[in-house]
Amino acid sequence: MFKKFLKMNAGDFALYAAVTGGLFLLGEIVILCVMAIVKPDTGVLLAGIVLPIVAAFSLFIMSFTNSWVTFDLALRFGRTRRQGLGLVAGLLALEGVFVMALAALLAAIERFLLPGLWARLAGRDGWTWMSAAPVPEGAERLSSAFLQVEDFVLAWWWYPVLWAAALAFGLFAGVLLQRLGPKGAWVLWCLWMGACFGPQLLGFNMWFIGDWNLGLIAGCVALALAGFVWAVWSMLHAVVRS
Repeated sequence: MFKKFLKMNAGDFALYAAVTGGLFLLGEIVILCVMAIVKPDTGVLLAGIVLPIVAAFSLFIMSFTNSWVTFDLALRFGRTRRQGLGLVAGLLALEGVFVMALAALLAAIERFLLPGLWARLAGRDGWTWMSAAPVPEGAERLSSAFLQVEDFVLAWWWYPVLWAAALAFGLFAGVLLQRLGPKGAWVLWCLWMGACFGPQLLGFNMWFIGDWNLGLIAGCVALALAGFVWAVWSMLHAVVRS
């Protein structure tokens, strides 16, 4: 049963590859053109931070769609709620592994294969990692002959974290619409507005400029787990609309 379901949704994997791979190619073409035309003395690795975030967003969209539409279709075609949940969960798990592995592979290609090409296009003798430490006076002339590469990457543990977060929040959002219909969209809008403006109303900084601490991280993890548990419970008790 799952193999047939997987074949029916094979287009999802092609979409992941097109979005992630296309963004990677576009970004690298731009960087190569800059190196060949502008010939800067520095370069920046971006795939290691951009691609995992893009992959997580794509996975969130697919998780949202499959838990809302695909799960409902499975019930309409005679599958039990438990079977529908298993099919959707298995599909999303495989899609998550695929898209995150693809993002990691492309980030590794940029990190280990492309800086040398960047350096040749920029007319440099080679490349080296950019160091935050001051360059000694005697090494300034030597370092100027090399392309200085800035290393912007996410740590390896961000990949499973982004994967789990995208699946949990996408599942929650999709199941909310599946259960409440159009009212669920208003609930999601209110939750989004609360996340955006709630911190300022309470006197705190926005999440992206505030200080992350263990309490805040634990609170986000607790909310994600609560939303995931509720989504699973809701899918096991879903109402099939005619």
